[in-house]
Amino acid sequence: MDNALLNRSFEFLLLPPGQFLVLALIALLWRKRKMLVCSLFAFAALQILILSLPITASWLLGELEKQYPPRFELWKQEPLPQAIVVLGSGRNLNVPEYAGGESTSLAGIERLRYAAHLPRATGLPILVTGGSPLPDARSEAELMRDVLQDEFRVPVKWLETESHTTWQNAQFTDEMLSKAGIHSAWLVTQAWHMPRSLYSFRKRKLQYLPASVSYSGAIQWTDYPMKFVPQATALVRSSIALHEWIGLLWYSLRDKLQ
Repeated sequence: MDNALLNRSFEFLLLPPGQFLVLALIALLWRKRKMLVCSLFAFAALQILILSLPITASWLLGELEKQYPPRFELWKQEPLPQAIVVLGSGRNLNVPEYAGGESTSLAGIERLRYAAHLPRATGLPILVTGGSPLPDARSEAELMRDVLQDEFRVPVKWLETESHTTWQNAQFTDEMLSKAGIHSAWLVTQAWHMPRSLYSFRKRKLQYLPASVSYSGAIQWTDYPMKFVPQATALVRSSIALHEWIGLLWYSLRDKLQ
């Protein structure tokens, strides 16, 4: 759990706008070198401006999503796997419209909607994976199970509640399913998350196949000039994409160092 929180802290400082805190610290330490400090802040501001452009966000996400393009009516393609794995994606800490408490995130709802569709078409069992970053809090897997069973009326066969990263999702899920005699499974997650997810799930005991949802590389502003107008939502999407690209780079470096 501590490692997970530490990883998130580094992520916030590496990605905009959190990196401004790092630059502010540098400015305090090197305040006499005004040219260097001004150059760093100018670079950070330019970076945020570029990442706020819809055309930038669309490109960053699109380069991830096109690695595993959408597959129409996936359940009609042979051979079918033996199970469905749904990755955790955070939580909504307060849902007053559902009498308070916690629930899965909006990204999680997208995954669960597609995951609920697959067993209706195939009858395959579902595993949900995701732990809790906080003590005495329900795991992401439990929150996802509740949504699947109570709202989508789809049963969940396995719960993996100890993982805190995509890499641990893969490690613990693979152990659980292999012990259950499963040899292959669909992996359900957002299209932009699929490259890093399948990288984590590769070279395991099971064979994992992509079941991507939510191809969001195309931003809703279709008027060509608007693609070059900074937008807050574009910055969010660029940050999501950068998180994935940095994660892929880290996984690759870690494999080379091992």
